[in-house]
Amino acid sequence: MFQRIGLFLLLFCYSPQYLLAQEWEFGAFTGTSGYIGDLNPRNPFKFTDQANSFFLKYNYSRLSAYKIAITQAAIQANDANSSNASQKQRNLNFNSAITELALLYEFNFFEFIPGQRKNNFTPYAFTGISYFTFNPQTSYNGNTYNLRDLGTEGQGTSLNPAKKYGSAAIAIPFGLGLKYSFKRNFIIGFELGYRNTLTDYLDDVSGKYVNKTALTSTNGTIAAALADRSADVNQGVYIGQADLQRGDLSRRDFYMFSGISISYAFLPIKCPPFSNK
Repeated sequence: MFQRIGLFLLLFCYSPQYLLAQEWEFGAFTGTSGYIGDLNPRNPFKFTDQANSFFLKYNYSRLSAYKIAITQAAIQANDANSSNASQKQRNLNFNSAITELALLYEFNFFEFIPGQRKNNFTPYAFTGISYFTFNPQTSYNGNTYNLRDLGTEGQGTSLNPAKKYGSAAIAIPFGLGLKYSFKRNFIIGFELGYRNTLTDYLDDVSGKYVNKTALTSTNGTIAAALADRSADVNQGVYIGQADLQRGDLSRRDFYMFSGISISYAFLPIKCPPFSNK
């Protein structure tokens, strides 16, 4: 009986399915999130909120890996916190939840072998594609409003031929990281990554102001009030005259994550040397 058990374990140990087990990792990421766009045009390291993620990784070789990750995060910005006088006068703000599904490719700069004393550390670069949802909101008179629903730049009306933007978009992730294998099965890492989105409306700001009276007529008083909030900080004077630039439509928005990860590598047990004696 013991001989049969030993033979089974030996066959299992050298089976292709078991040998492939060392290529998989499952882990979690936690850190901070931020945004680059019309309300934060210049600071690529302005992190304001939290990001959390779970991921599954396939180590294709010692130099490359594929990863699928789902991330929940938040972003926000406020013109009132800007050092730019024009932004302070504009006086817009927003916050948004971000839910992302990403497919990523990692390239290791050094050969990386989890569970080994050598080749257990490497910097890496990554890129890929992601699909994410977002919903810019703001508070006004004690209430929270979904800015997309209001059409603050007259989208979808005779005031602006552009369609209302959707609740989801595509992004191109890219970034750098470091990872280190320890305690045989565990890998700890640090990562800084940016998402170049295919939308300019993470912050609900992109194009030009539209006529305030006309916007009130088509989209309502709340839409008009949140389209131009400059009077609150300019002694009752509105700066948002029709056709003046409200945002920079030539540049799309970014969001970013930075943080640490911990993962478990499914490594095979050390098999005894094969012998045909």
